[in-house]
Amino acid sequence: MSAQSFRISNRKVGDGQPVFIIAEVSANHRGKIETALSAIDAAAAAGADAVKFQHLIHDKIAAEPLSAFYTSAELPYEWTPQLIARAKERNILFLSTPFDLEAVDVLEAADVPAFKVASYEMTDDVLLRYIAKKGKPVILSTGMAYLEEVAHAVDVIKKEGNSKIIVLHCVSLYPPKPEDLNLKAIGTMRRELELPIGYSDHSAPESNAAALGAVALGACVIERHITDSQEGGSNDDENSMTAAQFKRMAEEIRALEAALSGSGVKEPVSAPDRAVDEMKERGTRRSLYAARDIRAGEILTEDMMITLRPVRGVEPKDLGQVVGKKVLHAIPARSAILRKDVEA
Repeated sequence: MSAQSFRISNRKVGDGQPVFIIAEVSANHRGKIETALSAIDAAAAAGADAVKFQHLIHDKIAAEPLSAFYTSAELPYEWTPQLIARAKERNILFLSTPFDLEAVDVLEAADVPAFKVASYEMTDDVLLRYIAKKGKPVILSTGMAYLEEVAHAVDVIKKEGNSKIIVLHCVSLYPPKPEDLNLKAIGTMRRELELPIGYSDHSAPESNAAALGAVALGACVIERHITDSQEGGSNDDENSMTAAQFKRMAEEIRALEAALSGSGVKEPVSAPDRAVDEMKERGTRRSLYAARDIRAGEILTEDMMITLRPVRGVEPKDLGQVVGKKVLHAIPARSAILRKDVEA
């Protein structure tokens, strides 16, 4: 396996692997475990590889009065076993972002296959070191960051002996404008960090342009928010995708992967088992035909010929090889001009 890919549970993630699609539930459970469980079902049905939550307690994430903002986003840690069990039932990986050291321990005890670090926590070296020491793959979001800050965070994780890192390009605007996205940064980070790079997309829910563009530019992970209602009232609902929108995005990503899977050699598509086969269709290209009745003994000029489908005689690229030559046999109008009809 390449040094640029590694396993997250039973999935290889990274360069040369299928795009790892994460459905981010975030605060969209709205404090109800039934809603959280339904979100797992929806994420699995929509084609996500993983469903992700956020393990946070409001007064451990922020000081007053900002901490009050996060009250509705809290996820009771005692939900963890039930959420993981549901994810296993639905054959989807369970991930979560820990926002404090206790949350890291809760997730470690639950044997999560990887840790996600949120953009706002990317500069918390204490949290990064604690997560890195667990030895699990780390998915690192990088909203608001300069490349130097990303490199520092990566270095903090690596110094703890953990090199299983996927860095997500991210813009922490909800939603960003297309011109804010700077998707070319994916290539920059891949080159400078020499790590697998993904993309956490906060674009308007109805648009898949950025996610697809990121995949085309080499993103190996795509993360987007999912909700059962964009009017649900959570901090994230309005800018989250419905299950139907998420499913469509996942389908388009898989179609794009197939479109990018070719050899890169420009050549016809051989499809003998289909109604249209490019190898056969090559025979329907144009060749030279007589524009009028041409008598034997005439000297061919360009105005005596037209190009028509299919290929039956001299190809247009060889026009210069027959112009000025004597016609050996009469050629009726709209008949193909054959090599045997023209002097060598």
